Amino acid sequence: MTARPTAPPSASWRRWGRDLVRLRRTGFDWVDAIRAGSCAGGVVLIGWWAGDVSAGLTASVGAFTALYGGHRPYRSRARALAVVALAFAAVVTLGAWSESSPVATVVVVSVIAVVATWLCQALDTGPPGAYMFVLACATAANIPGADAEPWRLGLLVLAGGALSWLAHMSGVLFGGRRPEKAVVSAGAAAVARLVDAVGDDRYPVARDEAARAMHRCWVVLVGQQPPVDGADGTLPRLRSIALDLHGLLSEAVRAHDDGRPTDPGAAGRVAAAQAAVADPPASTGRRDAGAFPLGGPTAARTARAMLAPGSPWRVVLVRVGVAALLAGAAGALLGLDHAYWAVACAVLVLCQGLGWAGTLERAALRLLGTWVGLLLAAAVLSAQPAGVWLAVTVAALQGTIQLAMPRNYGLGVVVVTPTALTIGSAGHPADLVELLLARGLDTVIGCVIGVLVFLAIRPGAAVPAPAVLVADMLRDAARVVPHLVDRSTTSPAARRARSDLNERLLALAEAHQVGDLAAPVRRGRDTTIWWPALDAARRLGHQVLAACWAQEGAPDDGPPTISASRAAVVGTEMTGLAGLAERSGGPRRGASADGPDRDPDAPVVAEPGFLAAELGALGTSLPVRR
Repeated sequence: MTARPTAPPSASWRRWGRDLVRLRRTGFDWVDAIRAGSCAGGVVLIGWWAGDVSAGLTASVGAFTALYGGHRPYRSRARALAVVALAFAAVVTLGAWSESSPVATVVVVSVIAVVATWLCQALDTGPPGAYMFVLACATAANIPGADAEPWRLGLLVLAGGALSWLAHMSGVLFGGRRPEKAVVSAGAAAVARLVDAVGDDRYPVARDEAARAMHRCWVVLVGQQPPVDGADGTLPRLRSIALDLHGLLSEAVRAHDDGRPTDPGAAGRVAAAQAAVADPPASTGRRDAGAFPLGGPTAARTARAMLAPGSPWRVVLVRVGVAALLAGAAGALLGLDHAYWAVACAVLVLCQGLGWAGTLERAALRLLGTWVGLLLAAAVLSAQPAGVWLAVTVAALQGTIQLAMPRNYGLGVVVVTPTALTIGSAGHPADLVELLLARGLDTVIGCVIGVLVFLAIRPGAAVPAPAVLVADMLRDAARVVPHLVDRSTTSPAARRARSDLNERLLALAEAHQVGDLAAPVRRGRDTTIWWPALDAARRLGHQVLAACWAQEGAPDDGPPTISASRAAVVGTEMTGLAGLAERSGGPRRGASADGPDRDPDAPVVAEPGFLAAELGALGTSLPVRR
């Protein structure tokens, strides 16, 4: 069964506007919301009880630690949150130290913005990422007299971080493997949706969601685990369940591409695996460490890759630094009392490495959400909460942010605005109207600077060009194929090659998703012309990984998936297609989303055999460079 490549949606202001206000279908994480709210309000309450509300509000910056690491295993979470808490204390100390000099403040905040963007991406901290560190540093730099005792502010922030660390780690009392079980359960649900979607139009989306969910499983079950497993044996059993689920994923991929239905018992096997997660059986077969996929690249490897020549993240880091400098300089020249808001907004627009549509959407949601949030802030601050009610207000607002943000970013920003203003003014601003107008103006300046910097410095998402993605995927697939010949798909070299191929497939899916965003202007031709090739490349890569999983489940004395002669042919074709993809990555004309020009010299595999159809489809879908 060969599915017709999906064409990108038409771009229009109407569709883009609908996407801005669309609510995502996601559940409410009440545990995360209660934890974040309790930490933020708790430190304010402690400060009030100790007779120093301002100290409690300063410590609430450290309580932002509670926003990170919520889905990590507890041992990994303990280390990660300790680093986050120390980082918040460090950036606040640096920001306070620079308070006496506007030039030093701009430089320090800009450097923090670049370093935080780099490390948050490398360490996979997830939302809110670098933004909160920049905001914390910039806030400290604007506290009058902060340079006199920067160490005191740092210690208060560290105390707030310590409280958040304790709140996060308290979950271990209710089950030390709850994060691991949750991620395997989510993987089972995604695989179940994939099995149900085989043979219909839901399949491409379900396949990518299942691949991402299972990748997340291995990040948590392998990549974020210590070298030695716990004594209870739960982790190896959860890994075995995840192996079974990944095998079912590969079976669904092969069934769809072969044009046949899935095994009648597949849905029942997925359901049985999901039921086993709560209390994994004592023996589930394969436990050899070599049978488990790697949990993605290490943080050090990712950090190096981000700085490597040609990495799109180098451009993102340059944008962030330039935007922070410009926003800080604009604030100083215009005499803005809260210029750090402009800096934070500019960084927020750029730090995630989004494409044009995503950058424009992020800026628009930040701008609209802030101005609507100013109305809510006016209502909250007009009540002038104090004492216990100030702590309750901060807690309620912070918890609401955690509930609203996953549904719609703009909706979350509506609540972020009164939260920030309440903490910054201690609930009693000297001039409420002036404060609200200043926040609105600074947000406009920051968002405009962020968008202009994006357009000025090599506009594009932090993903490689489609031609590079397709070529790299083919070369990684070519590294995997020889392991199918000698049945060494679980060797260290094969596991690394399979992990790299899986990373490429996730990047291909991300590139496809970036192109799917309906930007009303500046829609690049690569968004449409590479659509069929991206589809074909993903199908080929998933087939290679599916073959590895199928071979693992086959008898040890069975024949290999592919002969040595066929593997040589496939490797040659993959290398040729990789070169053709790179040559096709230049200026083109005469192509359309529904049917790009075909290259008459493109290699098309005519010999029947493993991957013949997939290689042929990819060869004929590559756009022509003219």
